[in-house]
Amino acid sequence: MFTQRFSIILFVFGLISSLASAQEAPVYRKNAISINVTRCATNEISLSYEHRFSVRRAIEFNAGLIYVNDGLQEFAKDWVNTQVFYEHGFAARVYYKIFKKPEDDKTKWRDYISPGISYKYLYYNKQWFENEKTDEKGQVYHERLYQHRFRDKYSLEFLWGKVYEMNQTMAFEFYYGAGLTGTISDRFVIYKQPDDREPEIITVEEYDNSFYVRPSLLVGAKLRISF
Repeated sequence: MFTQRFSIILFVFGLISSLASAQEAPVYRKNAISINVTRCATNEISLSYEHRFSVRRAIEFNAGLIYVNDGLQEFAKDWVNTQVFYEHGFAARVYYKIFKKPEDDKTKWRDYISPGISYKYLYYNKQWFENEKTDEKGQVYHERLYQHRFRDKYSLEFLWGKVYEMNQTMAFEFYYGAGLTGTISDRFVIYKQPDDREPEIITVEEYDNSFYVRPSLLVGAKLRISF
């Protein structure tokens, strides 16, 4: 008799537990996709997929398509000597995220740290570029080069981030960090106009290759959808 009653109690308890578990909302959702708003506004359409291994650990895969941003290049030409916004290319990144355990269970903010690696392939189409120079009389002129360039960039990065969860589906993510980037640059100069005040254009067909390492700063914002 005792065995039968005990079996019935276990059955009822198991049934109630199963129903409760089925109705209970999950603590976290294991997958998320996001769009990097900052990169999209600059020169890269950047999308990510994140998979959670647990409440505190996740891996993120990112892919980006880099496009020419003429408006930003025009805006930047007066205060920085760079042609980066003329470049095309693609990017791939992988990050390992470690989330901090929240001190308040009711908070909508989640903090994390994230080491990662990044690769970019960049190029710009054949076009004229100008270098400002000064002659012996102090007059300014421009040397013009018709060239194209390819760059491979490899980076080690470390990010600090915060995720604001509006609900279980939608969230905003903010991050900042630093990295170390090694760049391999291949440049081909096809024609040269030594002085833009003169019509002479010469064929040079010069090639140079360089490698350099520089620090980098990272900052951005993402819109996330979890499922």
